[in-house]
Amino acid sequence: MASFNTVAGCVLASALFAMVVGKVSNALVHPHKLEKPAIAVSDEAPQTAAAAAPAQELPPIGPKLASANVDAGKAIFQKQCFTCHTVDKGGPNKVGPNLWGVVGRKKGSHEGFSYSSGMQAKGGEWTYEDIDHMIFKPTAYIKGTKMAFAGLPKEQERADVIAFLRTMSDSPQPLP
Repeated sequence: MASFNTVAGCVLASALFAMVVGKVSNALVHPHKLEKPAIAVSDEAPQTAAAAAPAQELPPIGPKLASANVDAGKAIFQKQCFTCHTVDKGGPNKVGPNLWGVVGRKKGSHEGFSYSSGMQAKGGEWTYEDIDHMIFKPTAYIKGTKMAFAGLPKEQERADVIAFLRTMSDSPQPLP
């Protein structure tokens, strides 16, 4: 019976200690009540950022391609794109498809690569303008793309990369 009394005493003492600590902490720290909620709750359906903001209109890339620097494009490609893509003729696919001969190639068609349904549904062939939009903001150009790349915001860098990709072909497509 003595052990039951000891255990009961310890439980009661612990509860009393917790109550005293709570009262002292409330006396020392005064919570600040907000005038309005920090997070607004709405009954409206949520909108995605892409749906809320209109797609950014890009100027035509053709004029920039005439003065694009292929060597600068190669350097940008090796820094930004090479992790996921190869450009060697007959080279392997990585996380992204091999880009040899991409200009003029049918979208979502590189053999051995599993494309997203958004890419497969896009249709058409890769034009200079399409590539420009894709490397500007991939997720805005193709909804549901697997390409996890933020994009190249600078027009000259995009033109340089596109000029480099143009040279990665047996018969480069004519400039616009």
